[in-house]
Amino acid sequence: LGGYDVSTIQLMPEEQQTLTDASITATNGQTIMKFTKLMSEPGEIEILFGDNEFLWAHGSDATLAYHGNNRAAFILDLAAVGVAIGEEGATNPTDPPVEVEDNRGNVPNAIQGLGGGQDCTVKFCENELTTGFLQKYRINVPDGQDPETCDGCTIDMELIYDGEAWVSIGFSLNGRMIGSEAVIGIPGSTTLKYNLNGYTDNLVQPMPQEQQTLTDASTVFQNGQTIMKFTKLMKEPGEVEILFGDNDFLWAHGSAPALTYHASRSAFVLNLSSGAAQEVTAPNKGLWLAHGVILFLAWGVFVPFAVQASLLRKLLPEGGIWFQIHRGLNT
Repeated sequence: LGGYDVSTIQLMPEEQQTLTDASITATNGQTIMKFTKLMSEPGEIEILFGDNEFLWAHGSDATLAYHGNNRAAFILDLAAVGVAIGEEGATNPTDPPVEVEDNRGNVPNAIQGLGGGQDCTVKFCENELTTGFLQKYRINVPDGQDPETCDGCTIDMELIYDGEAWVSIGFSLNGRMIGSEAVIGIPGSTTLKYNLNGYTDNLVQPMPQEQQTLTDASTVFQNGQTIMKFTKLMKEPGEVEILFGDNDFLWAHGSAPALTYHASRSAFVLNLSSGAAQEVTAPNKGLWLAHGVILFLAWGVFVPFAVQASLLRKLLPEGGIWFQIHRGLNT
C-alpha cells in the first residue's frame, strides 16, 4: 500500500504470492474472501499471536477503486479469541472475536486514534482544546476524490466555548502566530478569515473580500456558550493548506465579545485523519522566563541602586563604601 491512489497499490512479486486455499466469491448477496497465510514471512509484516494492528476496507463495486469512507483501523488480540477447537478451554466457533481496548502506552497517537474507531470523514471528531473549550470537525471528501489530492475537500468545524467571548482557530506552517491565518468569530457579529500579521489588534485584519469563502458560518451565544460554526475549503490559493494528516493549529479566545487581546491561547498539532492531537510547547519557555526575571533585576533594581549609590555618596559613611556598593551592584 504505497499511497491513497489506486495506482500506488501494487501486487507483491510472484515469489511473495504464498497464500493457499485463496478464493473470493459473491454468494447469496455477500462477497466472501477466504485464504490461508503464513503468519511470519521474510520481509513482510508479521502477524502476532497477541495484539495486531489491522486495517479493513471495501469498495462500492467489484472494480478496485478508492474505498471512500468504507475503511478503518483496529487492534485485535488473536490470542484472546481462544485456543483451537477441541483443546481444553476452547471457545465456541460461533463466539465473536474479543474486542481489545488499546491502552498500551507505546502505540503512536495516530494509531490510538484510529484504533478508537474514529472516522473523521463520517462523523464529527472532537478535540478538547482546554477546559471549557471544545473543537469538533468533520472532513468532506467529494465523490471521486481521495484524501491525498482531494481537490474540493472541505472541513466542517465547530468551536464551543463556555462563556461569552470571541473565539478563534488558526492555521499555521510553524505553530507561531505571526504569518498565520485564522477564522475568528464574534458572537452576534461576524465570522471571518483573518491574516495574523502581529500581536496587536491593528495587525489582526480580515482577509480581502474575495478570500472570504467560508460557508454556513455563524457565531452565536446561547445557553451560556459561544458556538462558532463554519465550512472551509481545505486547499485555497495563497493560503495555508489544511492537510488530511498532521496540521499546525492555533486556538485562542477572548474574555468578552469585543475583539481584543486574547485571554488564553495555545498551539497544537492535530492529525485530521485520526483525531490524534498534541499540544505544542514553546521551546525553552523556562529559559525565556528566567531571562526576563534576570533582565528585570539587572536593569530595574541593581543598576538604579548602583547609580543612586554614586549620586548619594555624601550620605553614606566615609571610606569608599559607596564605591563598593556601586561596583558590586554593577557586576
